[in-house]
Amino acid sequence: MKKAFERYTACPENVSREMQQSAFWCGKMTNPDEEWLSKDEIVAFNESVISRAEHTGYSAYANKLEKFPSSLEFDEVRAMINDSFPEFFMQTPLLSGEGEEVPSGIRGDIVDNATAILSQDMAVKFGIVTRRTHLRALPTDFISCDEYIDNDHLQLTSISLGTPFAVLARSRDTSWLFIQTPGYRGWLKTNDSAVTESRLSVQNFYRSSNFLLATGSRVEIEPDPFESNSSGLFLQMGDKLPLEDPEESENLHAQGPFGCFTVKVPVRKRLGSLDFRKGLVRMSEDARIGNLKLTSGEIVNQAFKMLGERYGWGGLYNRRDCSRFVQDIFASFGLVLPRDAWAQEKLGSKDRILFEGNSEERKIQLRSLKPGNPLYMPGHTLIYLGEDNGSFFAINDGAGYKDSKGKKTSVHGVFVVDLSVSTLNGDKSYLEQLTSALQIDKG
Repeated sequence: MKKAFERYTACPENVSREMQQSAFWCGKMTNPDEEWLSKDEIVAFNESVISRAEHTGYSAYANKLEKFPSSLEFDEVRAMINDSFPEFFMQTPLLSGEGEEVPSGIRGDIVDNATAILSQDMAVKFGIVTRRTHLRALPTDFISCDEYIDNDHLQLTSISLGTPFAVLARSRDTSWLFIQTPGYRGWLKTNDSAVTESRLSVQNFYRSSNFLLATGSRVEIEPDPFESNSSGLFLQMGDKLPLEDPEESENLHAQGPFGCFTVKVPVRKRLGSLDFRKGLVRMSEDARIGNLKLTSGEIVNQAFKMLGERYGWGGLYNRRDCSRFVQDIFASFGLVLPRDAWAQEKLGSKDRILFEGNSEERKIQLRSLKPGNPLYMPGHTLIYLGEDNGSFFAINDGAGYKDSKGKKTSVHGVFVVDLSVSTLNGDKSYLEQLTSALQIDKG
């Protein structure tokens, strides 16, 4: 069995098969089960992230929807739409999902669809995402890329089932909503959401203290053939849904609540209004009631649950990119980190290590960091694992690396990396490119 395992699996350079298991790294930790932050300290941490975002002008990347204004002036909404307009859009090739180039004239139609909003003050409505979907820089499914279609520059992020948002505007064709979530702003497909006049109903759903947490990479909600649009629903790591009291159905062909958690699922009713129904999540799924305890060991355990998953730019392919990988891990503990790597590094914590000097000096700086904390470099983030025989390692969702012979090695997935190897498209090592690390354990 061991020989078969070794034959049919591969290891990155300088990474042994034992290193590709969380137990290896937890076994090297001094206190893997020591709690970093209490519940109250986690609340304070999240508040500090929002406060830093407000004071630095980045509230679009970390905010409280409860404080969002009930109306916005037209010029303010128009400015938000213009600010989100990607400068590259008019020059970069525009492709269909099959990779075929789209006529250039379509670009103007897409821009008009985004900017032709009503010239009046906007009464803000609120809503909830009803299935995992995409948040786009412009209201279109067309792909904008330089070379590879898996790097779609119009893809901002994926947004999960149950994500609350404020509606800022509608596209001209009403197929898209321009929205603000607690951590991002962009265009959402109208059919993947439900809207209400009641901010309170959205807030009560989002802020429920009794919730089911997805602790696995993906957690399915059981399909119900008697409910429309109930197939293919899932949560991803860190997502939450409020818990409901179970009840048996009078329909003898409906699934009963036995062996399941019962959760509150947002649904889109006729004309797009918000409603809720009861859904079921198997007790055999990787899910639990309440947040995990924030420890080095649990952070690393969560990270290794995604080992080998394909990289997904902005959450494409129902996967993650580097910053969503880190964000989802910490969401499992109730910590709210911003979505993008630069925003996490800038807003994530007041306690941090700044890396400087040569490789040996950076190793000394790394030794003062607890495993489980996030590392940052330009455009990328990783989770620090620790040291082994004088080398330092991290787990990340990334493109790959250059091996010792200079050969480019594509990974495009979650893998353990020796920080001494060079990045895929650079001549410097991961270690040499590190800029900072958050010390979340310090609160």
